[in-house]
Amino acid sequence: MSIPLNRLNGMLPAFPTPFAANGTVDRAALSAMVERLIDAGASGLVPVGGTGEYTAMSPAARTEVVALTVQAARSRVPVVAGVLSPGFQEAAAAGRAFKDAGAAALLLVTPFYARPTQAGLCSYFSAYARALDLPLFLYDIPSRTGVVTEPATIARMVAEHTIVGMKACNVDIGHFRQTVELVGNDISILSGDDVLFPLHMSLGGHGGILASSTLLPAYWQRISDLCLAGDLVQALALQRKLMPLLDALFAETNPGPLKVAMAMAGFPLGSVALPLQAPGEALVARLRGALAELARQGLPDLARFAA
Repeated sequence: MSIPLNRLNGMLPAFPTPFAANGTVDRAALSAMVERLIDAGASGLVPVGGTGEYTAMSPAARTEVVALTVQAARSRVPVVAGVLSPGFQEAAAAGRAFKDAGAAALLLVTPFYARPTQAGLCSYFSAYARALDLPLFLYDIPSRTGVVTEPATIARMVAEHTIVGMKACNVDIGHFRQTVELVGNDISILSGDDVLFPLHMSLGGHGGILASSTLLPAYWQRISDLCLAGDLVQALALQRKLMPLLDALFAETNPGPLKVAMAMAGFPLGSVALPLQAPGEALVARLRGALAELARQGLPDLARFAA
């Protein structure tokens, strides 16, 4: 029996969109990536979010990615499609297209540019949930949107049955702790921070939507399993080995460095779309060095890495 969406746990990779040389979606690379992530134990898949370059793609390309992901997943895990539009009408149109493409749920970012009040956030998400009639995850990422969804606001959304979960990217640990205390028994709270993930889990998080789990799915699954089992010491020890790589992966806007690292690991996904550009030589060297060290340690995810 499948796990209810408000009880999702484990790792849900947020993966880059593979592009062919002509800028179209690389269908074969996407299908192969989905298979690899599911084989590694992914609990779900998150296409076309920030890592998937939602804002750089046309509406048709976004929908194509969701449809291909659903097709490749073959109902083995839920597909939670990311919606990063700044306002209601565009976000609703994208959500309807993703629903029609087979998405099991939507990951909706807080509206940005026109920054709402807390009451406005509740109204926005409530109206969206009614309009789409599909399970909804809150995407709270103040560093990108400039909007903080307060724990009391999240609790109100839960009480009103607006959301079944959230991707938590607020680096304020007190904010995360209070959110877990208020709604941790009611929704799936998924860490969206690759560095803070073990700490989030120790405070009551249920899993993660992490970009680097696309690169190292089996390794991150092991960290997630340890956290869920309560072995934070071992989870932190494993994550500590990743810190040079994580520092390099997030030295520039994601997914630029991640796509370079994926190619080095033997899983090329093409280039990034404007306004992003490929990392420079210095960062590429950092990525190669970090991956070489992890490959030397025998990470199975890097069996195809070639120094």
